[in-house]
Amino acid sequence: MKKTTPLLLIVGLFLTACQTTNPTIGEYQKQIRAQGFSSFNQPVGDPGNVNDWNKFGPGTVMRAKTQAYYYRARMLLEDQGVQAAMDPKNASPINLFSGKRVSGYDIDGKGGWTLDAVNQIAGSLQLKSVTDVDLKFGKSWLANPVGEGELHQALAAASKNMDATARTAIRKGQFAVVQNVVFTDSVSYFFKQSKEGGGSIVYKLTAQEIANLQAKGFRVVDGGVEVNQRRFIAFTPLPGAGNDISR
Repeated sequence: MKKTTPLLLIVGLFLTACQTTNPTIGEYQKQIRAQGFSSFNQPVGDPGNVNDWNKFGPGTVMRAKTQAYYYRARMLLEDQGVQAAMDPKNASPINLFSGKRVSGYDIDGKGGWTLDAVNQIAGSLQLKSVTDVDLKFGKSWLANPVGEGELHQALAAASKNMDATARTAIRKGQFAVVQNVVFTDSVSYFFKQSKEGGGSIVYKLTAQEIANLQAKGFRVVDGGVEVNQRRFIAFTPLPGAGNDISR
């Protein structure tokens, strides 16, 4: 059983079911930004998949708000650069994220979960009264295959082949360019139930529910459900990217 870090970070901002599926920025996300990172809206992608490195990894040009990619990473770094980003030798452990339990994402207004793994778990448990979920990340790594200066040069060169929409959006800060990315080897989910009169409490799994989850390949650790799926969880936007776009 994994030990919980003494620096356990629990954020008191919980999202309600009446909100949209776009997560609200909370204290945890603010702390990530204070460290120079931006959090992905939710754990996303597969760091073992080259296509997902092209969508979320270093060199990706994405819409800043929705985080949907506009240009794949290979446009800036070419296929060789994307492969270098995936190389474990270009990633180092980062303790900022590992073992932290944080306020997660709620169910949307239609009653469905916004996280794919939570959909599967909640379906297995037939949960109906749960309003939100906390997350805890496993071991995490920072992939930083390209220096800031080199990435600025790559963006300046690639921008000559970008359309007007992208060039303008990068200048205005509406598009972000991913400089480096953080990924984790697992995510644990802790469900919470609404209390009468407001607030929420942690949902306690019964012995039968634990057995059902284990039968489907999930692990129950410290009252949460651990999913051994590697996911991207944060990134660093390239600072001053708009300066690289010639007019």
